[in-house]
Amino acid sequence: QKDEMLPVMADRLLSLALAARHSRMGLNIDAEEADRLDLSLDVIERVLAEPELAGWNGFGVVVQAYGPRAAFAIDWLYALARKYDRNIMVRLVKGAYWDTEIKRAQTLGLSGYPVFTRKTNTDVSYMACAKKLLSMTDRIYPQFATHNAHTV
Repeated sequence: QKDEMLPVMADRLLSLALAARHSRMGLNIDAEEADRLDLSLDVIERVLAEPELAGWNGFGVVVQAYGPRAAFAIDWLYALARKYDRNIMVRLVKGAYWDTEIKRAQTLGLSGYPVFTRKTNTDVSYMACAKKLLSMTDRIYPQFATHNAHTV
């Protein structure tokens, strides 16, 4: 199924990215949901590899800090930006789909959760990922979203 979906999704995203580029707009791709993270990253790589996007700095990805794979995703995006000579935006967020992620794991009877289950762990992840993003500004334009005054 992934082999069928990947090219279709990549083509659609490329069309959106080219339209955004033509309109001089930015485009952020939501790669927040744990069960779709790998597929999202595969689609993002296919699109970033396209020569038509060279020189456009409007491509962005939203990363969810409450996921244990957030730091990995940031490292992976940085490696992609270097590999394809791109500058990309990475917006770090926390909290939007937490309840859904927990409920989905319970419904499927998973042995664990794809997200941190303690707020303090999410806060630590957010700060660690923010620090990581700020060390990658040669290729990454960090963006931050939070409702937590202590994080600011």
